[in-house]
Amino acid sequence: MDHDLCVIGAGWAGFNAALSAAKFGQKACIIEENEIGGTCLNRGCIPTKALLQYSKQSLNFSDIQKKKNDVVTRLKAGMSYMLKANKVDLIHGKAKIAGKNSVLVGSDNKEVTAKFILIAAGSTPKDLPQIKIDHKKIISSDDCLELTEAPKKLLIIGAGAIGCEFACIFKRLGSEVTIVEIAEEILPGIDIQVSRKLHQTLQKTGIEVHTNKSLEEFDLSRYDKALLSVGRRAVTDGLFDDSLGIKLEKGNIAADRELKTTMPGVFAAGDCVGGYMLAHVASYEGELASRNMFLKSEKRDYSVVPSSIFTTPEVAAVGMTEEEARKFGVSYKANIVHFLSIGMAHILESTDGFVKVIVENKTCRILGASMIGLQATELVNTFSILMKNKIPISGIKNTILAHPSVSEIIGEVARSFDH
Repeated sequence: MDHDLCVIGAGWAGFNAALSAAKFGQKACIIEENEIGGTCLNRGCIPTKALLQYSKQSLNFSDIQKKKNDVVTRLKAGMSYMLKANKVDLIHGKAKIAGKNSVLVGSDNKEVTAKFILIAAGSTPKDLPQIKIDHKKIISSDDCLELTEAPKKLLIIGAGAIGCEFACIFKRLGSEVTIVEIAEEILPGIDIQVSRKLHQTLQKTGIEVHTNKSLEEFDLSRYDKALLSVGRRAVTDGLFDDSLGIKLEKGNIAADRELKTTMPGVFAAGDCVGGYMLAHVASYEGELASRNMFLKSEKRDYSVVPSSIFTTPEVAAVGMTEEEARKFGVSYKANIVHFLSIGMAHILESTDGFVKVIVENKTCRILGASMIGLQATELVNTFSILMKNKIPISGIKNTILAHPSVSEIIGEVARSFDH
């Protein structure tokens, strides 16, 4: 066979799976139809965060876009170098699984053979039944990254992470921004106190936020652009014929706890299997799939998965919300510490917001942490480490933390459970 592993898709799942296989002494290749880096690097995490950062500076829109593109270009070059350094072959073209151990590439159907195949084809923005993305008036998050000017009036349909992040970006760039969300709260799934705090803050900046509203209540002709941000769907079109027996579940590739599909020798990882659809989860799944092919098999573990939302202010969470703890009948205590009590927050002139932690009464184990405010997207990783390693809240309070620092709030939260 040509390779031990053939990966379809050079996004975060596929890239990390191939590198892992190479480290295990296996010969790997990646087949990519478009650009290395997948959604995260080209149309997701990296360019949106670059826009958020550069929109805070006194730059015109074209200069912001140029700086964003420069970041993406540098990171793509770094990924290409890592593949070459690890002797992973990068093959350009559209891939189709032809049968056991066989993948066809491009219009000339060049065959690539491998002991294992990993589907890591990613995802693409969803439409709604009553409104379709036309890339002109009705745009996707992908389209937002290629605009040459900020729309004067922007309607954002969906107040999840993507919608709220773009609301902050375009408001800062001078757009009149309106968000419409069918659910009762923005950021569905996030702690209600955090969600409502962000809702309040967005409105204070001049962003119109409408929750519990249907799209039919809004006249699209009043807006220059409408961003449809209602989630993403797995990319599966043309990857395989039904005769191969690779099953789909609700449009996603069906994979078991070890990321095996229903076709022997074929695994799947990343957005195409559904679930969290986060770059860091895709990375974990890609590495896990590779270990399961060449080392001892392990099952997926999503017990501790942080989420970070780069709005202004930042929002982050890991583990249970208080609403979930209550729903599952857990005996818990929830405490909140405000950034107003942290010296570094005053120095950085960012005292708005708080950290909320849920602790199980019997074990003092941290069940969840939700936060809004200064460096929330960094602080959440510390809580993830504490939770993954089952360090109780009582094990933190006597730890000496540097002063002044933003992370002192973690110690303050721990000590708040003494009362």
